[in-house]
Amino acid sequence: MENSQCAFNQMATAEAWARGWTLTRGKPRPVNQTYGYKIDLGAPDHLERHVVTNFDTQALRELSSSLTVPGTWLKVCANPEMVTPFLRDIWTVQPPEYLMAAALHNDAIIARDDYQLSINTSGAVTDAELRSKDGQLAAKGRVAQSNGFAIFDQIVTEPEHQRKGLGRIVMGALSNVSIASESKTGVLVATEDGCALYKAIGWTIVSLVTAAVIG
Repeated sequence: MENSQCAFNQMATAEAWARGWTLTRGKPRPVNQTYGYKIDLGAPDHLERHVVTNFDTQALRELSSSLTVPGTWLKVCANPEMVTPFLRDIWTVQPPEYLMAAALHNDAIIARDDYQLSINTSGAVTDAELRSKDGQLAAKGRVAQSNGFAIFDQIVTEPEHQRKGLGRIVMGALSNVSIASESKTGVLVATEDGCALYKAIGWTIVSLVTAAVIG
């Protein structure tokens, strides 16, 4: 989708996602950079993340050339064909991702006798879980509130419980919590598989996201 055809501003959406992602993962706040944000993570396989919210060829070339440490990640709001020519051989490009957004509205949550929904909020972060009658985790998700945006993350339905609409229930529950917190716009980054689910419930692709890592 071309940015001019999208009702959501790419840079504002990407910035909201970067801020909210650190909240949902319990990581330090993003540090402003000329290209977007740097996020320090500290794990050996995920040392730091650089989120490029405004694609610029010269800035990307300089950034990717300056980074050399394994475990360093790039997340660039542009399609792979635009990004890969500016990455050296040390970078491994990952499967495509999608920056998505939606205007939030109250959802009627369909109760199921065979699953129990629980919602827990701590500060700006809310978790929703669906468990089967025997207590098995069937589906879950998390959302963080940040400056009028609700950033959705870690939306997962366990394989044996898929194709039952559980993901929709989790998303609806988290949307209702976000609206009650006065957030108006939902934001997330989806995989190829997740993108289809979110489009089916009214989310819009704002931008492709090209992810790459130094192995």
